[in-house]
This record gives sequence, C-alpha cells and structure tokens, in this order.
Amino acid sequence: KKSFQGPFRACHDIVKPHDFYRNCLSDLCLSDGARSILCQVLETYAATCQKRGAMVHDWRTPSGC
Repeated sequence: KKSFQGPFRACHDIVKPHDFYRNCLSDLCLSDGARSILCQVLETYAATCQKRGAMVHDWRTPSGC
C-alpha cells in the first residue's frame, strides 16, 4: 500500500481525495488557475477530514493559502 505524505496523510483513508482532486482540477481550469479556488477546495477537504475525526496538519503554509 502506498504511503501518503503531506498535511492530509491521516485523512486519505477516511475521506477519499479523488473527488476533491477531480473537482479542484476542473475548477482551477475554469478559473485560469486562481489560487483562491485552490485554497477553497483545500479548506473544504480539511474541514471534511476534521469532521470525520482525521488529524490534518498545516496545509496553508505549503500550499501558499
């Protein structure tokens, strides 16, 4: 099994990132890569992870949000 690194590593098994990733990609393409869109998607994913009890590490610094 692949080991994930990064701020959301504890969440991947609880909340699958695939749909968030696909939606994020689509939104970023439509918005010409607006950082605010990226930050919004990451914030939603982080909140979903935390609601389900997963530990989320600092994601704002590495993503520039």
